[in-house]
Amino acid sequence: MYLSEAIRDPVHGLVRLERADLALIDSRPFQRLRLISQLGLTDRVYPGARHSRFEHALGTVEVTTRLLEEMRARLGLEGLLSPLSMATDEAHFHQLLRIARYVALLHDIGHPPFSHVTEKLLPEGGHEQMTRSLLDHPEISKPLTRCGEEIQSSVLRVLDPRDDELPENLRFVRSLVCGGFGADRMDYLLRDSHFLGVQYGNFDLPRILHTLLPVETDEGVRLGIERGGVLAAEGMQWARFSMFTQVYFHRTRRILDLHLIDFLREVIPGGRYPQDPEQYLRWEDSKVLGLLQQIQLDKEHAGYLDARRIMRREHHRATGDIVEGRDIDEVSQRLAVRMEELQRSDATLDPIADVVSAPPDLDAGAVLPVQDENGEVRKLGQVSALVGRLRVRPFGRIYCASKSVVSDQVF
Repeated sequence: MYLSEAIRDPVHGLVRLERADLALIDSRPFQRLRLISQLGLTDRVYPGARHSRFEHALGTVEVTTRLLEEMRARLGLEGLLSPLSMATDEAHFHQLLRIARYVALLHDIGHPPFSHVTEKLLPEGGHEQMTRSLLDHPEISKPLTRCGEEIQSSVLRVLDPRDDELPENLRFVRSLVCGGFGADRMDYLLRDSHFLGVQYGNFDLPRILHTLLPVETDEGVRLGIERGGVLAAEGMQWARFSMFTQVYFHRTRRILDLHLIDFLREVIPGGRYPQDPEQYLRWEDSKVLGLLQQIQLDKEHAGYLDARRIMRREHHRATGDIVEGRDIDEVSQRLAVRMEELQRSDATLDPIADVVSAPPDLDAGAVLPVQDENGEVRKLGQVSALVGRLRVRPFGRIYCASKSVVSDQVF
């Protein structure tokens, strides 16, 4: 494999590419990622958050490449490939590297406009299933076919969320790219921090790269870490925890998300993105922003109020009430009581409830296998007191209409 091409990147310096990668990068599904923001409407809070899924995908390729290159240099072909039941020669290493790089490159092509924000409007299976559908697009499938049937089928299997019967080498690739300590997560934490101008998501990437390795566990071979990398792993877990609590759960970002969902339900036919890949590819941020610009001036349109709330920053404001509970159900019940009280006190408040809960994989890093000098394997959450205690309890906020929007609606 000859990485003869390079693209400048503000996070990693250079993203190295094969010439064969360019056909995939130039494809319509991949170029569309330039028009899909990484963090939705977060730029309304952090103005620098204008980065897209396009550069994140490229960054994930570079981190994936560095991970495997570092493992090969440190462990040798035998130490890296034998646990994966692969022949220990250069040809099989380059095959593994190429599969992992293509998985990294293509893992996000199914994202909807504004990324995760509007994912609930996707057909069943979310952006992962849409990614799998788009892999059959001619501009993706033809370049993959030229790489050989084994590489193509491996990429398709790793990126198929329904395929849980992967062989060891492909399970390892999936964890390497998409797992709790995978390249995807490493890149977006560093990239989001860079563009937002915050430090929360920074961690010791070089040390993690130097200590990750394939580890034998009861569930098979997984991406793990040497005992000497635990401190760096703790730092990455803390970085993700901090980004969720300080950025991704920011109150203004959350209410803008809710307004955007309500707006799109009024403007997308049927209230959901089309399932047909060709129709779906026509939906990206600029199309939605154009609709927002247009409809904020059309008082007769059902999406007028939400368009205005987003475009003129007349969004609902948080009341200051933070409702906590043991689980989502308890939070929802308490929010419902508070909402009813507000509605009785003032009918113009138009309260909106938002239940905030950590994603189910926020603590996935706690199960990262840690291998000590004697070969004993334990989970990171067992080795690290910090990681074992990182939790985000569900909580709820209530937002009420700003006076300018309420008065406009009345008069």
